[in-house]
Amino acid sequence: MFSAEAWRAWLEEVRYPLQFVMGLVFMGLIFFLLKGVAQLSGVSSSNPDTIFRLLVGYLLGLLAISALGGIAAQVSREAKSGTLENMVLSGHGLTAFFVTQALARLAPILLNTVILFLVLTNHNKINFSLSWEMLPAIGLFYIAALGLGLVVGAVALLFKEIRTFFMLAQLLVFPAVIANLPQLEWFPLVLGASVIRDLLQGSAVEAYWWILLLAETTAVFCIGVLLFELADREARKRGLLGHE
Repeated sequence: MFSAEAWRAWLEEVRYPLQFVMGLVFMGLIFFLLKGVAQLSGVSSSNPDTIFRLLVGYLLGLLAISALGGIAAQVSREAKSGTLENMVLSGHGLTAFFVTQALARLAPILLNTVILFLVLTNHNKINFSLSWEMLPAIGLFYIAALGLGLVVGAVALLFKEIRTFFMLAQLLVFPAVIANLPQLEWFPLVLGASVIRDLLQGSAVEAYWWILLLAETTAVFCIGVLLFELADREARKRGLLGHE
């Protein structure tokens, strides 16, 4: 199932190159808009450290939003096409299917993120440091976002039309990741973004923060799985799988 979903995600990238390029252009323009807003608000945009932290927060915010809304969007599409019942009958289970699909589509998302990161850091003449610790940091960040995505997906599974709820979730998560507020450092996505920023700037991350990030990520993902499983059972009981 993972290989099939990964191949489909790759084919979508290859077959629609204009969509790929325009997506990068659009995300780049949004970053320059955020940079201008930060300058108007009194934040020094000439400081490379400020630009770097804004850029990393922005790209991680996009990564979090893709995980946050990916499962809910797929639930909505499958409900419209009437194939949710087929997934249930396949024996894999809805949770396994949607989690596997989200993980399989991570590679194209990371490709977009890396390309945009390299282009914008080069444009702004920003130096950064890479290490193997980036891999578990990004992995934990995405899994935490995927856990929240399962929560949103659970709501979509029961109520189907959740655009207002999803917009609220975006408005809460996206600014929190970008701003990196000290008051929210306990939130796994904010903590994960902070760890990734430190690693890219060449700073060492203490073991305490790694343990805390791992514990919080595990808790959020487990809660997401639990809520999605409960929503799956309730949707089957109420006969909601085939309705939009």
